[in-house]
Amino acid sequence: MRVNNSLRSKIFKSMLCLITVIIMTVSFALPQTVRYSKAAPPEAEKLDDEPVEANFYGDIVPSSDIANYKNGKTGTRTVKVGYFMIDGFQMYDENYGYSGYCYDYLQKIRTYTGWDYEYIGDDEDIAFSDLYRMTVEGEIDLIGGITWTQERADKLIFCNVPIAMEYTTIFVKNGDTTFLAGDYSKWRGIRLGIVRGTTYVDKVRDFAESNYFTYKGYYYDSDEDLIAALENGDIDAFVSGSSHNFPGVSILAQFDPSYLFFATGLDNSDLMDSLNHALSQIETVDAGFKESLMSKYYQGNGTSNITFTSTEKLYLDSLITNNRTFTLLANPDNCPLSYIDENGKPSGILVDMATSILDSIGLSYEFYEVSDRFEYINAYNEHRADIVIDFISDFGRSETGGYYECDSYFDTSLASVHNDKEYSYDTIVKRHGDGIFNDSILQSLSDTDNVVFLDSLEATRRYLAAHPKACTMLPLESAVVLVRQEETNALVAEDISYRNLRFCMAVNSSCGNLLIGIFNKACNSFPQQKRAEIIGRYDFDNYATKTFRAFIYDNPMYGFVVIVSGLVIFFLVIINHIGKRNRRKVEDLNQKLSTALDGEKKASEAKKRFFSNMSHDMRTPLNGILGLTRSVIRNGINSVNDLDYLYKIEDSANYLELLINDSLAMSNLGRVEIELNPQMCDPGQVFDSLKNVALTFARERDIRIILRRKEIVNLPTMIDYSRLEQAILNVISNAVKFSRKSGTIEIDLTSSMIDDGKVEYTLSVQDHGIGMSSDFQKTMFDAYTQEDRGEMTDHAGTGIGLSVVKSIVEKMNGRIDIKSKENIGTIVTLVFVFDVCAGAMLDDLQEDDEQKSLEGKTVLYCEDNELNMDIVCAILESENVKVEKAWNGKEGLDTYTNLPEGSLAAILMDIRMPVMDGLTAARAIRNSGREDSKTIPIIAVSANAFEDDKKASKDAGMNSHLSKPVDPKLLISEIKKYVCI
Repeated sequence: MRVNNSLRSKIFKSMLCLITVIIMTVSFALPQTVRYSKAAPPEAEKLDDEPVEANFYGDIVPSSDIANYKNGKTGTRTVKVGYFMIDGFQMYDENYGYSGYCYDYLQKIRTYTGWDYEYIGDDEDIAFSDLYRMTVEGEIDLIGGITWTQERADKLIFCNVPIAMEYTTIFVKNGDTTFLAGDYSKWRGIRLGIVRGTTYVDKVRDFAESNYFTYKGYYYDSDEDLIAALENGDIDAFVSGSSHNFPGVSILAQFDPSYLFFATGLDNSDLMDSLNHALSQIETVDAGFKESLMSKYYQGNGTSNITFTSTEKLYLDSLITNNRTFTLLANPDNCPLSYIDENGKPSGILVDMATSILDSIGLSYEFYEVSDRFEYINAYNEHRADIVIDFISDFGRSETGGYYECDSYFDTSLASVHNDKEYSYDTIVKRHGDGIFNDSILQSLSDTDNVVFLDSLEATRRYLAAHPKACTMLPLESAVVLVRQEETNALVAEDISYRNLRFCMAVNSSCGNLLIGIFNKACNSFPQQKRAEIIGRYDFDNYATKTFRAFIYDNPMYGFVVIVSGLVIFFLVIINHIGKRNRRKVEDLNQKLSTALDGEKKASEAKKRFFSNMSHDMRTPLNGILGLTRSVIRNGINSVNDLDYLYKIEDSANYLELLINDSLAMSNLGRVEIELNPQMCDPGQVFDSLKNVALTFARERDIRIILRRKEIVNLPTMIDYSRLEQAILNVISNAVKFSRKSGTIEIDLTSSMIDDGKVEYTLSVQDHGIGMSSDFQKTMFDAYTQEDRGEMTDHAGTGIGLSVVKSIVEKMNGRIDIKSKENIGTIVTLVFVFDVCAGAMLDDLQEDDEQKSLEGKTVLYCEDNELNMDIVCAILESENVKVEKAWNGKEGLDTYTNLPEGSLAAILMDIRMPVMDGLTAARAIRNSGREDSKTIPIIAVSANAFEDDKKASKDAGMNSHLSKPVDPKLLISEIKKYVCI
């Protein structure tokens, strides 16, 4: 059956009208006692902390103030309010206006009723009793903060929902210990002040009777009169309500809790209907409203001194006397509530509040050090601390965890942190050790059961930034800081005000329960002003990320300006660059040409100077060699002097070899390549040999050498003799060259054993010559550098000596130090470090050299130069060695292959030869396939003396490389090393 739209619409409107009529009929048919009550409901008589049930205000019918709307607004009504002045509850100041617990409650009600208020008693001296009478008589519409009694219920209508709970409280002056809490036997005859006409008169009488003490009552008209009487000493204490804040007093006792209500006259039932409806909405929508007001006006009521029972006082005194120090525990990762500051100390709002509370009762404490959440959890579970200061109130968790839970000292709300563009989530982020919520709370806040556990707030921030569909729950303060630390402003904190968090101290059960009462009193008496001061220390802006990126996200307009300005500047620079580019090209080209020309001139001058000096230095010993040789040839060897000529020829040749070695050591400009080939030597013989060469140098210039040797270590040592000789002779030759004729050179040699079987030799060479300038000393180790001075000797040098010396010394794990002054002289100190041959003695070394013999051995020598062939053959034949001669590499290879295997002891191979060079011949021998082809020693004997040449010889399969001119001792020693094994 089909029904058209018009018919369907008519049926719907008819049903709506029928439902409206039924609702209105039921509303007017309800008994009057249901619409309002002259007596407080039964639940109001329950003086425990159980939550109010739903039927406490469930049967309320909206009044005309709520039901009648006009232009979307409730009807405006002016309500006269009895406003009796009580500090903290109802206050008025000419500068700051109205405030207080009850005043804020009235303003909250106004948001649901639309009422305006006229306050009666705020600027007049009207007592509570007068305001009560005016309410009963209808002169005042509403009075708040009134307790229920049957007598008052007969005259007034009370609201269904209590607005606060109050304790009857006895106050004493701060510091007065005449009367102790709970020690009622000493209260007899106490003088108590009471405001007349209040319920406190009857309540204190009942309290005295039940605790068996007597008192004298003094009655006054106002709280101000009570304070004045206490200050003047007219009374010992006074009785009032816990909703009153009094300065300079302490709480002696609290008893008889009762609810406070709003009340109106019997003729104002419609006003009470509107009020009850507003109160029910507040209870439903903002369940934490009362707690927030209590926290605002009554957490810390200004009682700077706390009154303890005699038992508590004795226990507290014993703790202080015995210097009992309590260990505190706080989460190190819950900024700004508790965290570790830059000095490594616990800090935060909770830390400051908890320590202030402990300071107020004189207890000593220290913090148990934890660096992360895992250490915090372990310390909590293992009871390593006496007091957990940031425990979130949860009696189930404290009981199972073995802790006593104190009253809260800091209340806040829960907040959700999530992406600012997302309000539906697929992941909840928790941190180890949060203690904020359980799974049931999570399910009530989100539909997802996917929970991710992280280690820290920083890890949470990064995860939320990377996962827009994730959210986390934190205390409001921590949530705000987390949002401020995110650079891109991608996160937002949403206050969940109906989920309150109450931070308290949890005491380790091993400490006993006496501390609980002490801490509860200290927490409840913590001054509100002190709380505000502590919270003010931790400005959220101090934790915001301060980077350029964060600044741009916080100030996008500035970012836009910066980007646009940067683009403008960039294009201006480009335009300017294009305009200058051509000129720069020309300037750069001219500069390059000028630099290249200068470089060519300098290079040409350096080459000219180098070759000139090298020619000069080489011609000097060469002149001696040629002159003396010609003299010997012409005259023959007829006397001792002629034999001396030969020694001088040898010395000059050695010096010439030194110059050549220095030149070869410089493979390219400014770079020194040195390779060592150490062998076991007698250090004494080595330095004696070098001394003889040095004396020869000095004799030519009539220079006197003073040689001093001290504590020389006489152990076989691994020394590269040729390199050591090269370094020392360079230094001595410089000293000779730059000394004045008939001068003196002092040489000191010392040695000592150092760690790890090493010996250190120190050689000092001091001359009294022309010295060096301070400017030249800065570059004296650079290759080809020389000082151009007019007084320099004819031996100008090549400028590479010190470069070579420095490289050799450093290669030998040593160092060189030079001190010089112009026209005074120079001191050069060389330090060498050599390895000592463990277990070997000098006698054994000498005996080994003497016992090794090459007699009867056959050596193949490949050499294309007849003179070199004769020299080497003469050296070998002096050792009774038979020599097989080959005049090129091909001939040497054929001789090797034609001789029987094992007939040759070694092969000496020149490198540069016709037909086949030595490298090719060596490779062919190694690859010939004969049994001894891999083992027969092949020693290169070549004028190619560069390190690259030595490496090429070894790469070709040769065992070692000797440079020409051949040193006979070195040649025989090298052959013995491989043959006499």
